[in-house]
Amino acid sequence: MPDNDTLAIARAYHDAWSSQDFTTAAELLSPDIALEVPINSYPDKESFVTALTGFGQLTRRVRLLSAISAENEAMLLYDLDAELVGPLRVAEHFTVEAGRIVRLRQIHDTAPVRAAGLG
Repeated sequence: MPDNDTLAIARAYHDAWSSQDFTTAAELLSPDIALEVPINSYPDKESFVTALTGFGQLTRRVRLLSAISAENEAMLLYDLDAELVGPLRVAEHFTVEAGRIVRLRQIHDTAPVRAAGLG
């Protein structure tokens, strides 16, 4: 898969959830997605999509700062502002296979999330 397809899939996922199109975001995730997030744990795609929808509905603003990819991996760096949490900088690393995200790693400061009672 060319680099731009991987980046296009990561961007499509990001654009979907950040515009509250959670159905499209979920369709871009593999049924067997591996998730690594700094707070909470999600044993399957469905539990992650539920959390993504809940948090995504609290999100007031998202500003993409950087998007890069190589082969089947992509990284996005963005700032968001969410109710209860406030401003948060997030880095997401994606692995894409056969047009779907098979691994998602997320890094962010957990202090504001925990302070909001979301952790």
